Amino acid sequence: MADNGIAVLPVLGTLIRRGSWLDSESGLTSYSALSDAVTEIMYDPAVRGLMLELDSPGGEANGCFDLARFIRSASEEAGKPVWCHVNEVAASAGYAIASAASQIWVPTTGEVGSIGCLAAHVDVSEADKMAGVRWTYIFYGAEKADGNMHEPLSNRARAAVQADVDALGEMFVQLVSQHRGIDAATIRATEACMYRGVDAVESGLADVSGSFDEALEAFANSVDELQTVSPQASSKSKLKVGLMPKVLSAAETAAAAEAETARVAAEAETARLAAEAETARLAAEAEAARVAAEATATEAEKATTAERTRCEGLAAITAQADRLGVTFNVGEAIKTNMSVSDARSKVLDAAAAGDAAPVSTIATPKAETPRAGKILDAGAKVSAWKKAMTRR
Repeated sequence: MADNGIAVLPVLGTLIRRGSWLDSESGLTSYSALSDAVTEIMYDPAVRGLMLELDSPGGEANGCFDLARFIRSASEEAGKPVWCHVNEVAASAGYAIASAASQIWVPTTGEVGSIGCLAAHVDVSEADKMAGVRWTYIFYGAEKADGNMHEPLSNRARAAVQADVDALGEMFVQLVSQHRGIDAATIRATEACMYRGVDAVESGLADVSGSFDEALEAFANSVDELQTVSPQASSKSKLKVGLMPKVLSAAETAAAAEAETARVAAEAETARLAAEAETARLAAEAEAARVAAEATATEAEKATTAERTRCEGLAAITAQADRLGVTFNVGEAIKTNMSVSDARSKVLDAAAAGDAAPVSTIATPKAETPRAGKILDAGAKVSAWKKAMTRR
């Protein structure tokens, strides 16, 4: 801080939403660090005014406009004026921050402007092809993969990005219009052009052309005059109350972020449980199908075994029929699904009948010369053959 009670806050390099202790080493300045610095300066009773020293080509849109409005409102609440010296560039987001000052100084070669917004899309799909790499995105939500660098930008993605850029650009225009008191149409007409030195003053984007030392001296004199004409004692407690809405807003934002995180986590848990339930259902269906298949296979095996047993039994009867002198067509018996018991009965009946007409697949037994002995009637013959077949 200068001896005259003027605090100088450098706003240098590329501007980002959040940063770390490496910011100064990497040429970055975070909006959060600037916000903390402004709050501390406005609390300090030894500070009479704040000089922003701008040398930034711009940076992220996120957080930029909120910081610019915070600087303006903090200055009004604390009763401490804010000036800005562009040393040497205040472009894009850098100029948005500069616009929060009530007076902007620019040196002879200093530049201001670039009131607009841009987004860039890099298409590396051809490089992927040359490298033999092909990316496949699997996603939920039609627009989830829009704008990825491994595919050409689609018309839908381009339109969405353009709409977002247009909206942010208009926010920028309205911010500068409110802070600088310039008609919005006039600002749009600049088409994000940069203005140097006296041209910056003539365009209305700066107030005075001069060096940093000249601006600092003029600022100190201005503060002296303000305090002489209209002294305003801003106690720390009063300032704290004035800035409290900003703190509460940050707390509310954090709470909202936590709530959103919890909501997303809950949805993810619900999706996980649903996925587990679906997996269990599919597993149960697969197990039921397996059991059914095994049951079907068991029935088929039983049927196959039964058929094999039938065929073996019919084959055995064929041998018996040959010994009894009866012709038995085993192929026909198998074809007509004749049971073993039916086949055996028919063979025995045919054998007992002797010269009776053939029945079904049983041929007439060969005639034999009657042997001397007891003559049996037909019923007795059948009984005898059955006994003989049973012994076999």
